[in-house]
Amino acid sequence: MSYIGEVRRTAFSSFGTAATGLAIAGVTGAVQFAKAIARRRMLSQMAEFDDRMLRDIGLTRSDLRDASAGPIWQDPTSVLVVRSVERRASRRAVARQTLQDAAKSTNDLTTCP
Repeated sequence: MSYIGEVRRTAFSSFGTAATGLAIAGVTGAVQFAKAIARRRMLSQMAEFDDRMLRDIGLTRSDLRDASAGPIWQDPTSVLVVRSVERRASRRAVARQTLQDAAKSTNDLTTCP
């Protein structure tokens, strides 16, 4: 019987795998924490914008307050993205409904005797 091509597992191989996984998780967590801190810094810069500038990007002051209310390790941009997308979708739905109502009233006027 030959051992060529076989991998021998030792008692330390599972420890090495666990240690590597733990190190990767630690580095990943540290990177995510650093990103969250940097994004909170951006959030504080956005708080200096006036209301018109915030409205241009689809946000309000209350959105900024809500985003900053989360825990320090949580990325605040996820709250801001959701709020901005929801507002944009709402405006589009209102515009679409207005166009449909206008088209319907135009059709009603043309079909009247």
